[in-house]
Amino acid sequence: MSRRTNLARTVARAHRLMPGFAGRVHTSLFINTRSLDSFPDDLCPLGARRLKLDGVPRVAAVYVWGDDEPTVLALHGWGTDSTTMSAVVDAARAGGESVLSFDAPGHGVSPGTEATITEYAGATAAVLQRFPSIHTIVAHSLGSIPAVAAVAGSETTRVRDLLLLAPACSLSHVLDRWAMQRNVPRPVTLRIYRELKRRDGVPVSHWDIRTLGLPNSVRVRILHDPTDASVPLRDSHLIAEAISAEIQEVAAGTGHDGLIGSAEMRAAVKACLQPEANSSGESPSRRGTRCRY
Repeated sequence: MSRRTNLARTVARAHRLMPGFAGRVHTSLFINTRSLDSFPDDLCPLGARRLKLDGVPRVAAVYVWGDDEPTVLALHGWGTDSTTMSAVVDAARAGGESVLSFDAPGHGVSPGTEATITEYAGATAAVLQRFPSIHTIVAHSLGSIPAVAAVAGSETTRVRDLLLLAPACSLSHVLDRWAMQRNVPRPVTLRIYRELKRRDGVPVSHWDIRTLGLPNSVRVRILHDPTDASVPLRDSHLIAEAISAEIQEVAAGTGHDGLIGSAEMRAAVKACLQPEANSSGESPSRRGTRCRY
């Protein structure tokens, strides 16, 4: 257990005496991106070329596989980095596409040990603006929210397909689950909400895939393990109840991270890269969208 976690637990027990301090300590713990405060070696991934990215705070470069302009963007989840999306890169490259990925602010080789969704969404939007050739985004877990936010906020993007792997529906749900798992007192959790609004510039409730305004023209596919212990399947159902999306439940036990390398992921990427399969103009069906709880 880290010193930061021990401090947070001690402060939580004394939150009535130090409510503001308790809120700040737990906020820093919640937005921490490095559980061990470690940084990987700054090496270009195998087979990729590094391209400098100007004007994006705390993201100096992106990685591109393929000689052409990138057409697929792979976004990692919270507390990981671009290397976790290597199976997605391989699947898209097998389909003849050029793929781009990057380490979000505070992740991987990008500097810092903390980050906000505003920063991740801003970096994603900047990448879409710099590389208008991107037509497909594959995002994992909490990375799904900045993916949707960036597409929804762009007037020029050519993104036509979103493949969300075990997506978190909203930052509010993530925060509430995080606090419950750690027995954080509710007054402290409310302090985190206020502190995040101050740091992020918008309320926590803003970061909700259901209300970010994703264009109807964007096709959304979702893959989720029904036994996912990190992000429950219910998050995907909540998304599909609000926007047109197709949910596919993968084999139970695939796992939250195992989903990235699954055969179902490879098949879904292939489907995204064959838009003629959905040329009928009909909205994707909502197969298997029953809520589990």
